[in-house]
Parts: sequence; C-alpha cells; structure tokens
Amino acid sequence: MTELRTANASAPEALADGSGGADSRQWAVKNVGGGLMIAASALVVLITVLYDVRGEPFPALTRHVNFGLSACVAALGIYLLRTRRRLPGWLANSMPSTAAILICLPTSMDESPDELGPLLLTWPVTFSAAVLTARVAWVTAGIAALVFAALASLNRGVDGVVLWIEASASLVVVCWMVVRVQGQALRLREALARLARTDALTGLTNRRGFDEALAREHARRGRGGPPWAVLLVDIDHFKLVNDSWGHQAGDETLRRLGALLYSSFRATDLVGRIGGEEFAVLLADCGPEDAAAQAHGLCETVRTHARDWEHPITVSVGAATDPGPVGNGSSPTELMAEADTALYAAKAAGRDQAVARV
Repeated sequence: MTELRTANASAPEALADGSGGADSRQWAVKNVGGGLMIAASALVVLITVLYDVRGEPFPALTRHVNFGLSACVAALGIYLLRTRRRLPGWLANSMPSTAAILICLPTSMDESPDELGPLLLTWPVTFSAAVLTARVAWVTAGIAALVFAALASLNRGVDGVVLWIEASASLVVVCWMVVRVQGQALRLREALARLARTDALTGLTNRRGFDEALAREHARRGRGGPPWAVLLVDIDHFKLVNDSWGHQAGDETLRRLGALLYSSFRATDLVGRIGGEEFAVLLADCGPEDAAAQAHGLCETVRTHARDWEHPITVSVGAATDPGPVGNGSSPTELMAEADTALYAAKAAGRDQAVARV
C-alpha cells in the first residue's frame, strides 16, 4: 500500500496559526520569550563590552537607543515567559519584521559603517526560520534588506550601499540554510511519525495509530459529532496457514487481507492491523444498522475474494456501535471491549460470520 487513510493532521505551526494543542502553543510562547531575553542580553553585552574592548565605543545616541530597545525586548520576553495566554498568530508573524526594522534604526544613526547591524539582523531571520515558517523568514529577510538599504544609502552613501550588499547576502545565506535544515528536520519527523503508526507488514495503521484515531473520534462525538462504530476482524484458523504452508504464506495472506480490507471501506474510515491476525476498522459517521450490515458484508466479501487465493481463508467479525447520547456514549476502551465480545460470539457460533452489539 502506498498511502494510508488516516485522520492525522500535519504538524502544526503552533505560533503561526494556533492550530496546535495547548501544550504546543504554550511551549511556543515560552520559546519566544526565552529567545527575546537572550537577544536583549546579547545586545547589551555587544554594546557594553565588544566595542569598548575594540576601542570603538558607540556614539551616545546609538548606545541609548539600543539600550532602550534592549529594555523593551527584555520586558516583552519576561511577559511571554510568565503569561499563560497563546500568542496571536498575527503578532508572532509580525514580530521578526518589527525587530528587523528596530535594529536598522540605531544602525543608521552611526555615521561610519560597522558590522554590528548586519550581525543583529540575522537574529530575527534565524528566529523566523527556526520557530515560525519559511514564508515568514523570507518576508523578514526581505523587509530587513529593504529597510537597511534605504537607511544605509541615505545616511552613508557608497559605504552604506556596500554594507547593504554584505548584509543582504548574509541574510539570504542564513535564511536559506536555516529554512533548509528546518525543512529536512520536519520531513524526518513526519517520516518517523508515519513509521511509528504504520504496520510494517501490511502498510496499515498499527495499534498505536488506531488507538489515537479512536481517541480523536471519541472526542469528536463528545463535541456533538455523529455516531461511530468499530469492527474487529479475525482470520479463522490462521494458525493452520502458518503450520501447513509456513510463515511466508501466512505473511502473504495477511498482506492480501489487509489490501482487501483497505479497498472495501470509505476514505473516511480507518483500517488497521492491531494484532497478529487481527484487524480493526473504525467506521466514522456510522449507526448500528449500517455497522451490522457492513460487518456481515465484510464476511461475504472476504469469503468471495479469498476462495481464489492460494491459501483461502474466512474471517469472523465483531461490531460495536456508540450511538448513545452525546457525552454518555462508550469510551474507546469500552467500545473495543464490546466489539471483542461480539467477535468471540461470532467464533463461538461457528466462525465465518459477524455478530453486532449495539
């Protein structure tokens, strides 16, 4: 199977759109606050130590403006570290560009070009690429380059143009490198997340991924969503397949059954392999009668298709539905237990059949 029908959303940009969970959003706010505190502290150190050591102290006006900006940045950082509120997306996305503009202002007041301004401009760009999105990072880099170009050319002439070229090149390189690294890290995290929720043999969702989907569907039902159902599917006498033809034949049978189940349900449903020869199907927006009909139909589908396989099989199916009042329905654990009870009833009744509990 090349694709899984899952309800998992892609990794959210917790700061940019606020779609992440509460923990992710809170972590993002704290991350911003800590970054601002580090930036303010580093700026103070650069102003008070670096240039004095070099014997090139800041002009008084530039020094005072930078100290004032550092105090404002530190105050905002302290607020974000202490608050429990989620940072609005528009504010998070606009902060790096605003910081870049503020960095350009005191730099333009100095009549002789220096390297501190371009160095500081890399901070908001790096922050945008690492914490927000690539789009915000490139917008920040573009705004920083434009503002720096205007101020440098007005106040420093040819030297300002040269400094702008150096600063713009640095911003582009830094932005490209951080965005590229973040993109690779995101793709790796997504791949690992898929592997952690995928059964290696069949390509279906594994028990972990299926349990997470159950929890999401239960929460959706609690918010007033439609009823939902679970089917548990077990291969009849599967041990005979392994004992008679070997485990390779058993693996092939599991793969073929997984593909058959996958193609037998809607795109909104979720099929998973949750045990050795046991599969499960989460039926979204499914009432009791529909769940029972699908369970019986599945037995017939497997019986019809598998009779032509090299190692024919049949399945037993247990179905359980949660049609109860919103807030009073079965939990995922209870619903799985009811489906399991129905499955054992189907096996006790002779196998190759379905039993539904509502």
